[in-house]
Amino acid sequence: MKRILTILVLAAVCTAASAQTISYKELKNVYSPKDYVKSDVDPYQVFWIGLESFAAPGLGQLTMKETKRGWMFLGSSIVLSGISSHFASNLTDLAVKGPDGKYTFNEADKDKVLDNFFGLLGVSLVETGLCIWSCVDAVKIAKVKNQYYQDNTAKQVSAKLYPSFDMVPSGTGTKAVTGMTFALTF
Repeated sequence: MKRILTILVLAAVCTAASAQTISYKELKNVYSPKDYVKSDVDPYQVFWIGLESFAAPGLGQLTMKETKRGWMFLGSSIVLSGISSHFASNLTDLAVKGPDGKYTFNEADKDKVLDNFFGLLGVSLVETGLCIWSCVDAVKIAKVKNQYYQDNTAKQVSAKLYPSFDMVPSGTGTKAVTGMTFALTF
């Protein structure tokens, strides 16, 4: 329950702090995630966005101000967690403490135990699939939004001057040459 409350608070903060930005829906026809090249000016760190969206489905989308998408993933995750909790609670209720102190299930409850076990297993697989889907989706959105940001940042020319040292061949062997290197980026 604490995990769910923490995720909801984080999601609400991300949603409240979101300013109007261009949405992924508007950008997906212009940019392709396959064409993405990492840059120092990227506002979204693709790895971290993917990781947070895997840990809490929808959180990465909310961070990138894709609120409808984020809330759909987050809501689905919360519903699946509730269903999973229901099956786990049923299994716990069916467990009986034996004389040796170990928990077992009564033979009479075998069908109920199997139903709840396979229900829990199925919901857990769906939850894992949702986490992976959310992660992949968030990474794709981050790449597209980063490309948009790269295209819209002011093209700046920068020049750097730094010392250099090299060994060059000479008539009698090699000699050390020191100097300055000028790097121009535009």
